Amino acid sequence: MVARRADSVGGDPFPTTVYLNGKFVAQPTTGVQRVARCLVGALDALLSEQPDHCRWVLLCPPGHDIPAFRAIIVEVVGSTTFGLHAWEQVALPRAAADGLLVNLAGSAPARARRQVCTFHDAAVFDMPETFSWRFRLWYRWLFRRLAGRAVAIVTVSTFSQQRLSHHLRVPQARIVVIPNGGDHLRAVAVDPSCLASSGLTADSFFLAVGSDSPHKNLARVIAALGRTDPPQARLAIAGGGRGAVFAASTASTRRTGDERVVRLGQIGDAPLKALYSSAIALVFPSLYEGFGLPPLEAMDCGCPVIASRSGALAETCADAALVVDPRDPRSIAEAMERISADPALRRDLIARGHAQAARRTWRSAAEKLRAVVSAHAGAVV
Repeated sequence: MVARRADSVGGDPFPTTVYLNGKFVAQPTTGVQRVARCLVGALDALLSEQPDHCRWVLLCPPGHDIPAFRAIIVEVVGSTTFGLHAWEQVALPRAAADGLLVNLAGSAPARARRQVCTFHDAAVFDMPETFSWRFRLWYRWLFRRLAGRAVAIVTVSTFSQQRLSHHLRVPQARIVVIPNGGDHLRAVAVDPSCLASSGLTADSFFLAVGSDSPHKNLARVIAALGRTDPPQARLAIAGGGRGAVFAASTASTRRTGDERVVRLGQIGDAPLKALYSSAIALVFPSLYEGFGLPPLEAMDCGCPVIASRSGALAETCADAALVVDPRDPRSIAEAMERISADPALRRDLIARGHAQAARRTWRSAAEKLRAVVSAHAGAVV
């Protein structure tokens, strides 16, 4: 347990404490946890260079690796005897009662008095069939309650802003859009060992990144692979299985007889960067995205992107991706063949991708988040 401290900057007392919900440190890193980790890291760098008059504290559950920061204080609070959900709903709001609580990974305590809530998408409303009924009912209730109580609501795209406004009956102006960054792999050293161990070589495979949940549309990517020419091209799939929150589906891609499909499972950042750097293209025809982080990661790593226009992908990818109909394997296959056969197209997509990724950084996201917090914390920034 880390004791709280009364501190000051330049002799001036802190007018408020900003608490960050650190539940994500105890969870596997999927999309929303990735966003939380990157945002907190970027916030710490920003606060180290440009201190403000707030006391920033990351509140974490016990029993897990705790990150170290330069400007953000880390405190371990409460107990996880009854699980992470109970910690977030009971221990966290108690620990944050004297300040402003900022939630970055979707869920948040239903009873907290002053908090900023981040909703990454409206999928529990737009695609209810994707989720288990328990998760769907809980999140719909929680989102509606938080929307009525939060001092500010943040989301990651204009698409999500519009869908959340519609379902939660909140004016769009109340929902602040802070796009994710895509530059978190730049400092990561490439680890190509996963290629050798899987029999993959540079420019000989397509890459798909995502879980086995239905909206990721991996079944159609595999179907598209069977239509491609040349037939020797392979498909590497990086990502975990379907999480407990998702509904069961007959569209699972786990059982396929195509020997060209290479399943890598959940992998770390170093092998992921190697895959992005070596693939013919990332194939990402998702049916629904609140943002869609893998295409931006791929662009930043110099990997061409094939994507749908579903959900927020039109915003995330802009003009830097080859667009397909996500429900038509023929459309996906044609794009895969086209990008394989046209080096000039690949070079153009890589250049456009670098330009698009340069517009989306975690530093920019951290600056926007601090502005939102400042407006509700009384801080001078």
